[in-house]
Amino acid sequence: MQRNFLAVILFVLVIQLHFPIIVSGQYVKDIPSAFKALHSEPEVFMIENEIKVPTKSGHFQGVQLIEQDGRKKLLISGSSLSKSYLLQVDFESQKSEKIIVLMEDPYRHAGGIQASDTFLAVGIEDNFAKTTSKVCLYNIHDKSFENSNPIIKIDRFGEEKRYTAGALGLLKMENEFLAVVGNWDCRNWDFYQIDPDQDKHKMVHSFEAPKDWGSYQSINLIKDQEAIYAIGFYQKEKRGFADLILVSKLGEFKAIMEKVDSKAFHCKNNVDFNGAAGLQVDKKGKLHIWSTQKYSEKKIAISSYSQQ
Repeated sequence: MQRNFLAVILFVLVIQLHFPIIVSGQYVKDIPSAFKALHSEPEVFMIENEIKVPTKSGHFQGVQLIEQDGRKKLLISGSSLSKSYLLQVDFESQKSEKIIVLMEDPYRHAGGIQASDTFLAVGIEDNFAKTTSKVCLYNIHDKSFENSNPIIKIDRFGEEKRYTAGALGLLKMENEFLAVVGNWDCRNWDFYQIDPDQDKHKMVHSFEAPKDWGSYQSINLIKDQEAIYAIGFYQKEKRGFADLILVSKLGEFKAIMEKVDSKAFHCKNNVDFNGAAGLQVDKKGKLHIWSTQKYSEKKIAISSYSQQ
């Protein structure tokens, strides 16, 4: 028995060495309580950057903290005049590492992003014509990620601003993924069920946001014991805001779409929720919000707002 147990442990270790785990936790025991417990004051990190980041006619759009080869990495999406991209930052050394170009003109605008399980969801749009976008899932566990080859690509097109994809959330469910796509200023939210293994997807709900909701630049999904929630991020003057929205109870998806809480955050060092913002759940089940400044410099400010 002991020999079999040791064999299993050895097998797991070998698998982890050859296939490094990259996971974004998205489960919190009680989301409304965790949201209320977030600090309004940030912990600020200054990232050393020697990379020429193409922010001309664009800016940073979304941020996610992941783990790769046992090291924490920040993925920051961005838009520019000619291309959409991700800036990868090694958080351990607090240095930028590389640029991953996602698509070229006209798909020059990569919006808000979210990592779930081994996938990263990115909405990429033509922000000039505003009539077309692509919802892309990249396997960040695979080398195809660096080659910008999405394993799922949903093409969206239609009337101006309606089928853009400026904000994108992704949540691992029991047998599939739930994605939410926010269009221009997130006036409409489109929900998709996605099965990456079968290369299938279908829209399950479309929602028109109330006029008093924020102009969210990023939307992230999260769940607790009872329900699925979204957190939408936006900025007013020098304060960042996050709205907590009840999306659906667990089980069969039935949209509720009720804003249940809102919280303001103090922004320092030009950090801007209208630039990149995103949530993270750590291994202890604690909620964190990350945000960056909008434009690339030799020092890039990153703020973390953590659950008390």
